[in-house]
Amino acid sequence: MKPMLMSDVGWCKAMKDAFVQSGLDADALLAQAGFDFNATGEVDIAELTDAFSRAWELAVEQTGNPAIGLTVPSHPLNSLGVLSHMVLSASDVRGALQAIVRFTHLISPTASIDVKFDGDRCFLILQIAPGRRAVPSQRYDFYSTVILHAVRWITGRAVTPLVFHHPGAAPVDPAPWRDAFGCPVNFGSADCMLELSVKDLALPIPTADPAVADLCERIATQVAEQQGGSVSIRVRQVLMKHLAKGDPRRETMAAMLCMSERTLQRRLTEEGTSFAELVDEVRRELAQRYFAHSTISPTEITFALGFSDPSNFYRACKRWFGRSPSTMRCSH
Repeated sequence: MKPMLMSDVGWCKAMKDAFVQSGLDADALLAQAGFDFNATGEVDIAELTDAFSRAWELAVEQTGNPAIGLTVPSHPLNSLGVLSHMVLSASDVRGALQAIVRFTHLISPTASIDVKFDGDRCFLILQIAPGRRAVPSQRYDFYSTVILHAVRWITGRAVTPLVFHHPGAAPVDPAPWRDAFGCPVNFGSADCMLELSVKDLALPIPTADPAVADLCERIATQVAEQQGGSVSIRVRQVLMKHLAKGDPRRETMAAMLCMSERTLQRRLTEEGTSFAELVDEVRRELAQRYFAHSTISPTEITFALGFSDPSNFYRACKRWFGRSPSTMRCSH
């Protein structure tokens, strides 16, 4: 997968704008948090999410304002980067949100957004990769604020959530959150969710243009492919690196890719595969490499492929190659 550069992260640009609006030296703060906004080198996602979290913690410390995450960016669509024109050209709010959900990783590699429907209500569910630090509530505030104001901006309508479900602890004064979202705020929720009326999803976007929308989708798809953006490719990349740590679990993989287990399963199905199939494929490919280019023993290969028991590797090897691990090693 092509590495994500700091200059490519739309949400980082929006966050920097929010810091500047609050009178902070954004570059100094970001550097103190552990990264350089102008860096051109590769960025590790786990380090990046921790840097984002540390940046918001420092912003709260320096301003004394726990509601700083509610700062509205100068332009809500700046954070969407390559997706801004796709959102503007969508026919309605539903189409715009579908584009954001599908390509969230292009604007922030540390988050994912999913949509769930329940009768006449729609839930926009936000997940943020925790890294090694706890995710501060301001990150949830900021993502939700940007999404809501983007919807308001592209429709020209004062769209108001029915409820904002917030995973953070209730602040001493919750009024800024109620004022910002214009609805009840349920703190201490299991997930971060903007609850909207399904009717709002049908709101038209004045700048809708099917031809532009189609072109933008092709461009976004191409960019995603260049970055290894299909979910199956991303799963394979992570499996290659982490199989040796033990038998991979779907829920763990989903968390590493910043999405819910349900979303991971659905997107792999859309791509014509499954998590179990990808695990099996990657194990088979790695087994072939180990047998052809390594002198390590079958037992060592067992654990390198994440099998907990050599007998499981034996059965897999017979299924893949029609031969036992020992026979495979001798033949090479």
